[in-house]
Amino acid sequence: MLAAGLSVVQGTMSGMQGVGERNAGIRPMQPVSGRLPVGREWSYEVDWSGIRLLADVDQGTLCLRTLEGDDVTARFPEFAGLADVVADGLFDGEAVLLDAGQPSSLALVDRLRRADPRRARSLARARPAIFMVYDVLRLYGVGLTERPLEERRATLGRLALDEVGRIQVSPEYDDGVALLAGVREQGLPGVMARRRESPYDAGSGEDWVRVVAGVDPAPTGPTEVLADLPIPERPRREPAPETPAAPALAPPLPGLPAPTSAGPAESGSGRGRHSREEEPPGLW
Repeated sequence: MLAAGLSVVQGTMSGMQGVGERNAGIRPMQPVSGRLPVGREWSYEVDWSGIRLLADVDQGTLCLRTLEGDDVTARFPEFAGLADVVADGLFDGEAVLLDAGQPSSLALVDRLRRADPRRARSLARARPAIFMVYDVLRLYGVGLTERPLEERRATLGRLALDEVGRIQVSPEYDDGVALLAGVREQGLPGVMARRRESPYDAGSGEDWVRVVAGVDPAPTGPTEVLADLPIPERPRREPAPETPAAPALAPPLPGLPAPTSAGPAESGSGRGRHSREEEPPGLW
């Protein structure tokens, strides 16, 4: 995630006590830096080096805020379609801009400087950003922060957010070691590791770890098994799994392993507003 010397750019969360009255008490989680944790209890994502945003859709109106609480909705008009699919929800993610297939921090800082809505619309047409969503905190009035990450991610996968022009659910991976090797080859910043059973709690820093691409995985003891990796009879380099073709809006990262399959999204009536009644109540 990007940090810069602008007040609207993600930095500390000291100024962010919540996201509006409806979300009082919700404080954004922040990852801690560390070595790659390994095991079945962890899931992994790419560190997109973007600008962290909380997207709040209330009665069909979208509001985008940084972790400091600054309203940057007008700076990213290409994300407005999120409100066409989900009329009520709170999402955590990052705005990502690509430069030659790589996330560009400089391009994002330039976008944040453009406060004029007309200029922002022009930039969005010429060089649109992608909103990489990796968590859902509220859906149709139901708070999800106490649900485990695995359940929240399953809910995300059922919302068909990828049908929106510039919205995409950040791919999730089971094999953190292979993903770390892949991002190193691609020159990306690193990997995010999150504990599958963790709630969304700003005080639980140990459940979300940012791993810099140059840092090796944490060592494992003799009784700890790398559950997500095969155990070879002798040391050897495991071949990376084949990578399927990426969706049209996904950043072109061909060296990464195949993401975890979350199952097909509910199609229902196709593209349009998502209805709470379309989903089993256990996921809400």
